[in-house]
Amino acid sequence: MLSRYLNETRVPGREFVERLYGEASADAAASGQDTGMTREALLTLHSSAAAERRGCKHCSELSERIDSLMRQLNAPCPACVAHQAERDAYQLRRKRDTARLRSARRKAARLHAAVEAMRAETKGDGRALAAEAGPEELPAAARTNRALLPVPHQHRDRQQSMKDMSAARQLVAQAGELDGEGREDLAFTLLRQSTTELLTPAETAQVVVELRQCERDRLANDLIHVFGRDQAKQDVMTVALVLHEKGATDDAGAILRAALG
Repeated sequence: MLSRYLNETRVPGREFVERLYGEASADAAASGQDTGMTREALLTLHSSAAAERRGCKHCSELSERIDSLMRQLNAPCPACVAHQAERDAYQLRRKRDTARLRSARRKAARLHAAVEAMRAETKGDGRALAAEAGPEELPAAARTNRALLPVPHQHRDRQQSMKDMSAARQLVAQAGELDGEGREDLAFTLLRQSTTELLTPAETAQVVVELRQCERDRLANDLIHVFGRDQAKQDVMTVALVLHEKGATDDAGAILRAALG
């Protein structure tokens, strides 16, 4: 093919010569032979032939300069490459954050369903016990709130406390899993939404206790501060009272100070 170009008084372009040398080198390597000429030597001959065809002694030098400028022009811009890499990294982070947020929302939905199911089960147990005992055999307090068992005064919150503890443990387990994966923001979002929208003040107090026991102190401190600052005073006082009864006097004082601040 090169001979055909030369016989027609034409010199093939540099790109053609480079592709031709690449194909020849591949064929020679496959057959265990040598091309007999380096790429640089072939390009030098090409430049000389092009200059000779043009009849100008400066054409060879100018041709090399033009080729060098063309290579620089066709080379990717470093700033554009860096910008594209930054955009790709941003898109990847965005996809990961979106996936994590969806996962956190699914976990929050499962927690909400579990809490509602547990509340329904507790209410069902209370109604069943009331039916067995008969209305005339139940105290007035039990008839007005059949979700709780009629027990002596010192143990009147035993069933409610067990429910509070179960819901709190489920929530803390979910938040602890997120926190352990390095997603503390999502863990706190789950705690905040669940304690303000799903759980009772007593359950919220148990969440704080469970967080302390699991050594999630930062989450506990943030929850105390936000709950005390944003929630109704009556709810804050109830949480403080339950915390005090559970021996968490420091946390009880902290949530009251957050409410006053």
